[in-house]
This record gives sequence, C-alpha cells and structure tokens, in this order.
Amino acid sequence: MATVNVESRSSYGELVKGVGVQFMDVYNQSMNSYSLAVDNLVGEEGNKMTRLAKVETTDQALVHFLQKTGTTYPVITPEGDAFASDSRLLGYKTSITPQKFTQSVSVTYEALQDRDYKNQLNEFGDLTIAMNEVQDKTFFDMFNYAFTAQSSLPLSITGYGDGKPLCSIGHPRKDGGTAQLNTFATATTQLNLTDTNLELARNNLLRQLDDRGKPTRVGSTKLILLVPPELEKQAVIMTKSEKRSGTTNNDTNIYDGIMTVVVTKWLGYSGNGGSFPTTGWFVIDPRASRLTFIRREGLGTHMYKDPNNLSQTFYIRSRFGVCWTDWRGVFGSLGDVSAYAL
Repeated sequence: MATVNVESRSSYGELVKGVGVQFMDVYNQSMNSYSLAVDNLVGEEGNKMTRLAKVETTDQALVHFLQKTGTTYPVITPEGDAFASDSRLLGYKTSITPQKFTQSVSVTYEALQDRDYKNQLNEFGDLTIAMNEVQDKTFFDMFNYAFTAQSSLPLSITGYGDGKPLCSIGHPRKDGGTAQLNTFATATTQLNLTDTNLELARNNLLRQLDDRGKPTRVGSTKLILLVPPELEKQAVIMTKSEKRSGTTNNDTNIYDGIMTVVVTKWLGYSGNGGSFPTTGWFVIDPRASRLTFIRREGLGTHMYKDPNNLSQTFYIRSRFGVCWTDWRGVFGSLGDVSAYAL
C-alpha cells in the first residue's frame, strides 16, 4: 500500500491562526508552474489546422488507428482495352491503451480549521495545475523519446505501428519500397540548428512519400520549428529576420511567414525520463503530422472525509495517453553531432 502523506498544522508552520506573526502575502508556486494546456498547443492561436497536438476523445479501453493507401496512378488505356486495376494496401496499425494518472492531498481537521490562507492553500487548485502539467509533459515526452526504441518507451507513450522510433533512418514502406528517414543519417551525424541544416530538414519533409511511394502534401508551408529554450534566440533570428541570418549576402529569408517557432521548457527537461539534449530540434508540418493526445477520461475530482479523525483527502484523476499514428510530417535532430542508427 502506498504511503499517504497527511498535511498537519506543523506542515504550514506559522500559516495558522494565533501564532503572533502576520504574513502580508503567501506566494503559491503552483500558480506559476509551467503548463501550456494540451488544448492550446497551436502554431497559430485559434487555427486548428496548425494545432501541434491532435486531441481525440474515446470511451474505449483500447484505441486503434489504422491507415490505408490510395491507389497507384491511373495509366493510359488504349481504346477497347480493359480498365487498369489496382488494390489499396492497409497501412500500419497503432494501438494505444490510455493510462490512469492520479494524485491526492490529505489534510488534518485541525490544519483545515486553523489556517489563515485558504485561497493560497487550495488543494483542488494545486492538484488541477499538476494534472495540466503532467498532460503537457507527457505530450512533449514524445519528442524527448523521439530517438528511443519503442521497446523502451514509457507506458504513457505509444509508437506508430512500423515499430520504429518517431525519428528513424529506416521507416519501412507497406509496399516494400525503399525505407525512408526523417532524421539525419548516421554518416551525416545529428546536425545542429543552422540555416543550412534547417533547409535540409525542410527538404526532407517535402520529399516524404506515402506507403505507395507517392509524394505527399508535407512540408510546403505553415511549419513549426520546435526547440528548447536554449535554441529560442537562434531559432527566432533564423526564421524572422528579413534576410538570411549569419550570411554576408542579401538573400531573402524564405522562412519568415512559413515557419512558426514554438519553444517549450518540457523539451530536454531534466525531470523527464528521456535523455533528449538541449541541442535538439524538430521541424513539423502540423497539418500532416499525427501527434495525438487521447483523452479517455477528463479531469475528475472527489473528496473524502475520514469519519474517525475528520481529516479530508482531496483526489484528482484522469485517463489519457499520447501516440504518433504516423511519422510523416516530422523531422528531428538531436543536434549534438552524434551518430544515430535506429
């Protein structure tokens, strides 16, 4: 049985009535905790086409995502000949089981009765903030684990049915064609963020093929450059300058207007389970990417009062999971000039 932490009057020290000391303010750190709220993860506010996270709801314990291909191109058919024939292919299936996340705070009867700062010591408020945080953290952990084998992913993250990491040098095609990559190949190493390397990444998006080997609509415009705080300045200069940054010529900067910089502290965050470096970066086409947040049960709360000692326990819960149901629309680099072979 898990250990239950109970907050008593001693937990708050002097933040109770009648101790002879007046506090003019009590700062609640949770109110300044970092959370984007998954529903608001957008490249352009209010534009669902540029939403980084695809949010889906379900009432099932197990959710499947299945793709299919289109047909091959129609062919010239001589007069009187039978129509050409083709069959579509089923793509890779992705199956995700939403996980239950919980937290609680227990407070003694005396602590509840005697404290002065009821608003600052709001149990449900703090628990709600923490749940928003873990939802955002879990979503961005898809990027922190983007170069990790699927067998080593945490339970909260589910990978695409091809069995490869989100960023791989060997994504198989269902038609048996040449495998594809959406990161820098081993021989090139994981390149850092520069104007030249950003263009290589965008060109990769533009050349991504479907499972029949046909060009896709990926990479043309409305792209997201996702970076950790350490790369924010460089990313903004590269994408928002009128002219190309770091060059002595007068070439026009083509990224201004087609690429939005998104900075998140969850990327390369030391508290996540992955080992993603702060040099890492991603280029994403949010219209084509399939980075999905599955909500099985929204945020729920309840409270229990112990009849023996009148202490109260405040509970919060949610069931959700994150997955990528296709790798296309994403290009990533560790940015640390390391070799990578998954």
